Amino acid sequence: MIQRHLILPGLAVVGITFMTWHLMQTNRPAPAADPPVQPSRAPYKSTIAGSGLVEPKSENIDVAAIVPGTVAEVYVKVGQSVKQGEPLFRLDDRQRQADVRVQQARLSQAQADLHRMQQLPRKEDIPPSEARVSKAAADLKARKDELDRAEELVAQKVWTSQDYIQREQAFLAARAMLEQAQAEDAKLKAGAWEEELAVARAEVEMAKAAVEQAKTEIERLVVTAPIASTILKVDVRPGEYVGTPPGQPLIVLGDTTTLHVRVDIDEQDLPRFRPGLPGLGYVRGDAATALPLTFVRVEPYVEPKRSLTNAGTERVDTRVLQVIYAINPEGQALYVGQQIDVFLNAEE
Repeated sequence: MIQRHLILPGLAVVGITFMTWHLMQTNRPAPAADPPVQPSRAPYKSTIAGSGLVEPKSENIDVAAIVPGTVAEVYVKVGQSVKQGEPLFRLDDRQRQADVRVQQARLSQAQADLHRMQQLPRKEDIPPSEARVSKAAADLKARKDELDRAEELVAQKVWTSQDYIQREQAFLAARAMLEQAQAEDAKLKAGAWEEELAVARAEVEMAKAAVEQAKTEIERLVVTAPIASTILKVDVRPGEYVGTPPGQPLIVLGDTTTLHVRVDIDEQDLPRFRPGLPGLGYVRGDAATALPLTFVRVEPYVEPKRSLTNAGTERVDTRVLQVIYAINPEGQALYVGQQIDVFLNAEE
């Protein structure tokens, strides 16, 4: 029969043993889990590694409106291929069309004024002018006859000298009137002054320039593709009001006939880097398929490494050199903006 004084120590031993076993089970390290995707591994003994982004051959071209306005039509969709000069979208141009009509009316007026001046003198204006000259000549002749008779009468002391002076002044006035009529007749028959014609021609040219300027403003409302390319992103819809703030493209496009990868080489690796190094690229998530890379160029400016969060408080103290490689997908689907792990063979 078990003695009572051994029961409590036995229970204590059992409790301590269970507690020790429980602690050992709960503190056992978890088995290492395989990553869902195997990371890329360097294929060379001496490697310069970098992270790259896929971009078009032409780089990303951000297209925006030149002037603010309301979008009337959008002609393209994402993935569509466009030719150089093909329209992408159009802003409302009703106000500009009205401006063109106003400028065309002013041009018509200026052309009419020039044509009118070139047709001077009018045939209808010549007979009245010649008649005024004839009338002034006849009036002068009459005044001359009166003056001659007044001179005889004064010599005979029939008229006073005062009467003679009145006839003389009338004669001089008639002669001035004849000279004025002859001058106006000559001016009329000479036509428009050459300097006045030059001013009228200048006004016509100014009106033509104003019409062309108004038409150019309409053309600027139609945004076209700068190069033959593929539409990568469309961030505009009909009816939206768009402005011209920097850094906010409405359409992104690029030449995707050849894809490039822009590789960031850390400044610590620059002493080992040489332009033209061969390399391989691995798409994130596919470490088994190596994509051959062909050197294109070096962007000869070491710049701060791009921020991934774009936070205003973020500070980057690493600088990188950007190197451009052409990438051959070999049937694998690649997209602009996709990340690629790049390994360059530094043994060479």
